[in-house]
Amino acid sequence: MDKLLLAIIAMLVFVTVPNPLSNPIANMYGPNFLVFYGCIVAVTIFNAYWNVQRDTTAKLPLPLIPTHPDPYKIAYLRGGEDEVIRLAIFNLLQDGYLQIERGTIERSPTQSNSDNLSTIERKVFEHFSVPQTASQIFLSSLPAKISSCCKVYEQSLLNEQLLSPPTAIETARQIKKLGSLIIVGLGGYKLGVALFKGYTNVGFLIMMGIVSFAIIQFICYPPRLTQLGKAYLKQLQQSFAQLKRKISQPVSDYPDGTEFNILLPVAIFGTGVLYGTSHAKLAQYFTSPPGQYTTASIDSSGGGSSCSGGSSCGGGSSCSSGSSCSSGSSCSSGSSCSSGSSCGGGGGCGGCGGG
Repeated sequence: MDKLLLAIIAMLVFVTVPNPLSNPIANMYGPNFLVFYGCIVAVTIFNAYWNVQRDTTAKLPLPLIPTHPDPYKIAYLRGGEDEVIRLAIFNLLQDGYLQIERGTIERSPTQSNSDNLSTIERKVFEHFSVPQTASQIFLSSLPAKISSCCKVYEQSLLNEQLLSPPTAIETARQIKKLGSLIIVGLGGYKLGVALFKGYTNVGFLIMMGIVSFAIIQFICYPPRLTQLGKAYLKQLQQSFAQLKRKISQPVSDYPDGTEFNILLPVAIFGTGVLYGTSHAKLAQYFTSPPGQYTTASIDSSGGGSSCSGGSSCGGGSSCSSGSSCSSGSSCSSGSSCSSGSSCGGGGGCGGCGGG
């Protein structure tokens, strides 16, 4: 709870309480009040922005990139459980557990045993007992189920200071309440006094209040990633940029294992990296607006077989194993992991309760 905002509230209450209709603020001439109100709003917004958006992690050293990064952990860092779901679906399509038919994702009739899948993949696979479209997936209960499975990733990223901590979110919520109280309370009070005294040219006061309220609502949301988290993600994208090219190569050309080369770039760059590859239909499936990804566009590539072909991603369980990201060792392969992080209007305002 910010002391400066509390001080502003205390000052305004002290001035207005003795006589709500006759005090320095109530009797203030309209244009003068708008200047006063603008100053209070500016201080409030600046103070809120400073306390919510400031980030001390920018000066911290970047974490070392693990020798075998966990694609699901990276996907969670980049976009939360929704990106984890997209990555799991891609992996299950590659392994033949799921298939795209007539614009929906459904279980493949040739793969019914989910014992070899990780917890995340098993929950995603079980969710498709009923075929669903892309828009239905993220409006269902699946994100909540996957969110509970990602707690280990969330805690690890919080410990590494890559995600904004819950305390920052709570602080932002409190500051937003206080800031909104100042803006709406002071503006609403002067508006009430003006209307009570018969002044009606209060349009600019109302506009200032609405705009200021909208601004403080917007700025009082801490970013999901800290500055350190953004720099680390940028470092990952720079270090593994070559995988964006490898993903379009035939499976036989991968020197380090198909699973690593396919899942990791999707985790780091998103499904958009699949455009221009044999998996482009899946990228289109997740990025096209609802209703624009038609059955014809799917079936034009052979019934979606490009997204569910065989074993091009290898075994599903090993790519999401929590142990793959628990290694504290850093990359020892030279350049691939050495990349850095990188008012006061005249007549139109004179009716704001002026004396």
